Amino acid sequence: MSPTRYAELSHAFEDARKRFSDYRSDCVFFAATFARGLTEFMQGPRDLVSFEPVAGVRQGDGPVEVQEAMFLDEDTYWHIGVRMRVSASDKASDAVPLHIRFKKIEGRYVVNLFGHEDFELTEPTPAALQPVYEELFTSLRKHYEDGLRLFLDKRGQNLHLPFSAARQAEIAGGK
Repeated sequence: MSPTRYAELSHAFEDARKRFSDYRSDCVFFAATFARGLTEFMQGPRDLVSFEPVAGVRQGDGPVEVQEAMFLDEDTYWHIGVRMRVSASDKASDAVPLHIRFKKIEGRYVVNLFGHEDFELTEPTPAALQPVYEELFTSLRKHYEDGLRLFLDKRGQNLHLPFSAARQAEIAGGK
């Protein structure tokens, strides 16, 4: 006797749930690998990078586990908040919020930075992620080196991580 249409539909539903679970697991692995690799690339302290939910996803402050920080949006990308700590020699510190978008499609990962920089890679290895890390490093360095001047010249939109008056006060205050 052949299965009922309902049984076929139930089986298809279960298969879809498994595929999504596997996909999410791959993406959680990617995000965790990304953060570990970024810390190694920057040659920073072990707690250099932490996860946080992107705006509007979860109430509350502070770092969370990678699974809690990830949000699959209608744009088909996983959105994840990453906070990178930077310290100055006089013990002042900053915590730069980064919003990373990525997805896995047809055996490759697509990483989107700053809403327009796309990087494609087949595996989340340090070598494959090197260009992504280089772009983040360059943008962060430019943020600190040129941000105030560009802000005052009203050309801050030329930065991937633009300055604001409030942001400048945070940096000056070492918060």
